[in-house]
Amino acid sequence: MTEAAGRFRPPWFCVLPDDDAAGPLARRLARQDAARTLMHSSGRPWLIAFGWGKRLRTVAAGPLKVVLIGSCPVSTTRLRVLATRAAETGDVEELAALPGSYYLITSCRGVRSARGDVAGLNRLYYASVDGVRVISSSPRQLAHEVGKGVDERWVALRLFAPHAPAPLLFSRSPYEGVTPVPPGHQATLTTTGGLAVTRYWTPPTAALPLEMAAERLRDVLAKAVASRTASPPVASVQLSGGLDSAALAALAARARPASTTVLLTVGSRAADNPDERWARRTAALLDGVDHLVLDPGAYPRIFQDLHTSQFALDEPASFAASAARFRHTLRVLAEQGSGAHLNGQGGDETLLAPLSYLPQAAGRSPYRAWWHLRGHAALNRTSSLSLARAAATAGTYRQWLIRAADRLTVPVSPAAALAGWEAPPRLPPWMLPDVVCDLRNELLAAAETAEPASEDIATHGAVMRIRSVARRASLYRDAMEAAGVPSHFPYLDRAVIETALMTWPEERTDPWAPKPLLTAAVAPLAPPDLLVRRDKGHYNHEIHTGLATHHREVAELFHGSALGKAGLIDEGAVRQALAEAATRRIPPAFITETVAVELWLRSARP
Repeated sequence: MTEAAGRFRPPWFCVLPDDDAAGPLARRLARQDAARTLMHSSGRPWLIAFGWGKRLRTVAAGPLKVVLIGSCPVSTTRLRVLATRAAETGDVEELAALPGSYYLITSCRGVRSARGDVAGLNRLYYASVDGVRVISSSPRQLAHEVGKGVDERWVALRLFAPHAPAPLLFSRSPYEGVTPVPPGHQATLTTTGGLAVTRYWTPPTAALPLEMAAERLRDVLAKAVASRTASPPVASVQLSGGLDSAALAALAARARPASTTVLLTVGSRAADNPDERWARRTAALLDGVDHLVLDPGAYPRIFQDLHTSQFALDEPASFAASAARFRHTLRVLAEQGSGAHLNGQGGDETLLAPLSYLPQAAGRSPYRAWWHLRGHAALNRTSSLSLARAAATAGTYRQWLIRAADRLTVPVSPAAALAGWEAPPRLPPWMLPDVVCDLRNELLAAAETAEPASEDIATHGAVMRIRSVARRASLYRDAMEAAGVPSHFPYLDRAVIETALMTWPEERTDPWAPKPLLTAAVAPLAPPDLLVRRDKGHYNHEIHTGLATHHREVAELFHGSALGKAGLIDEGAVRQALAEAATRRIPPAFITETVAVELWLRSARP
């Protein structure tokens, strides 16, 4: 491990205007962490960055300067060709649509723009520091310069499960005075010293049948994997045993025929969890792989060593309750010398459509839609009639938000949870009533002007699921960085996302055939019978046994808690819920997310 707890700082950068007023800030930033500085044509500092190494590349063509930060398999020569074309046309979209996952920063004739990726894995923020507008990848860095602390209203939003509704999700950052740039948008520093945020990406329209889409996905996903794993002497894959990770393992082994690929599987204490068996089967079918299965008996439990195992990150990490387990995994990967670790996070969200696709599918193929309706209802233990009614009555996005605002603490029926614009936002039962009321009013106010990511309900739902998982994956990546192991999420690449969204939802989602798009795409490149799994593992057993073992440690968090002092939760209600977790039907996410926010809030300092 390269990180001492609380000491590691993820890579960061700041974009500055071409203004003498930015000089003092630039000098402060440049002194930190031996940062690298790029200059405007005027000689003033333009971009100050730390920790990116060879992942930061620059090219110039005439008046256009381009900085690309992150993972992109395109050569610098090719980047220069594209920059030359962009300088001639004034259009940088070719640069923004390259494979990989990265930030794109440009400067041309006094206009400086920065954009992250469409999923939200690489996010941007902005703030006014000493009257100077600044764009950064790090909200904590900006908060330090602004001199502000944690935004407790954002903390309240962070307690939504599975996430706050879109209009609120990107309305605030973890720190006061720091504003997020929504995914798919860019921030531009204007020649007059202002800052504008504009949308640069719109989800594509579904129009491809399965066969055409599978061919395209085969190409972009294979390239996404090969570009990350072809060069490092050792590459690894988190092999859970599911289809997503099995596909990545097969593509990685194919991309590295002369090198060994390490497949890492975490064993489960639950006797009924089939993941390990499927992972072993997958590894046995692949050539040139080493399969490491971590013994669950020697593996830390969830909720173990909560205080000593956390990472210093910009916001609460959903894996906080499992931080000791995560550190154990990272030590193994570091010992193996992994130079690129692939993770299948985002596979479900990208490759499967929300069930709100059913009404549209009925218009294209009534019988097929009915067959899907019956299958989805059976899988999710609800009735076909209930699911059909929920899908047909979602209403407009604004109507859905208003209904959601009135049900923030009310249990949601399985059908309603499956077929709305987004996953229903819910707050844990230990939130104080006045906080719930404030959040309800905030959501109702936001609903007045809220616009969906797409007018198509299924596309909007898919995009929001992708952005929710990307938010979690970005923190996972930052923690991996602390161990010196670069982590990658191929299913969150723009080309992979766009290919999935272009596919008819009823063809990429089928209750009778798991992940048909992925299977059709990868099967020709994988050993026969590799992608045949039909069931899915679960980890609720791990959560409940971990909580039973470490109940006292968890409960102690909520005696004089930071969340309690902030006036957000009823500590007694949390402790009561923890004591009754084995018998009360409280979603495990309520507990793990509350623990994550509490631990982060205790240590958060700009």
